[in-house]
Amino acid sequence: MEQSENRKGGQIMPVETDSQAEKIDRLLEFFILNKNLIISVTIGVIAIAGWLFFNHLQRQSGEADAYRLLSHAESNADIGNWQQAVDGDGSMKGLRDIIREYGSTPSGNRAKILIGECFLALQEVDSALTYYRAYAGNNRDLAASAHAGEASCLLRKQKFPEAAAAFEKASETAMNKALKASYLSDAADTYLSTGKMNAAVDRYKQVIRNYPGFAAAAKAQESLLALAGKTGNVDL
Repeated sequence: MEQSENRKGGQIMPVETDSQAEKIDRLLEFFILNKNLIISVTIGVIAIAGWLFFNHLQRQSGEADAYRLLSHAESNADIGNWQQAVDGDGSMKGLRDIIREYGSTPSGNRAKILIGECFLALQEVDSALTYYRAYAGNNRDLAASAHAGEASCLLRKQKFPEAAAAFEKASETAMNKALKASYLSDAADTYLSTGKMNAAVDRYKQVIRNYPGFAAAAKAQESLLALAGKTGNVDL
């Protein structure tokens, strides 16, 4: 009677069935038969995790070294010691070595942009172009700077359509609105220098419409007014 009342008022504990017992038996049998494979897989997972962790530590260490070296190279570039920034001196490695040894790190990628600026200052346009195009970092504003550097090189090589396209790419890539406006204005100036007035006007208007309040927008407005004065077309 007491058992019946317990069933009515209390929770009935589950009873292991034959089916459940069979499942447990099969699971144990699987582990016994495949224990070597399971151990190997487990060791492999641990090894991979250890390798990833080691690589992470190595990357952190490499970035610290690259950052320190880059800071020294930047100090040389800031005072116009372009060649020394590229090649280094007796105490510190230059940008060329930083890129070779730490090119995949954030600072290594920043070094590609800085060495591009140095080579432009040294009138070595092809070398500058190569390094600008080598940038592979994740920072979109730095990537935009690399595209703009590429455009500057192409201007020096008088490849104006390609330069304008590179400036537009820089504007599309940048996250900072001031940069987006500035690069798009540079694209418009480049189109204008090649006589593509419609393309230039279109980009100036985009700058004014999309980035009001920025210096590039004021500059674009001045450019449009100058074009209107020359052509007599007030709709420009």
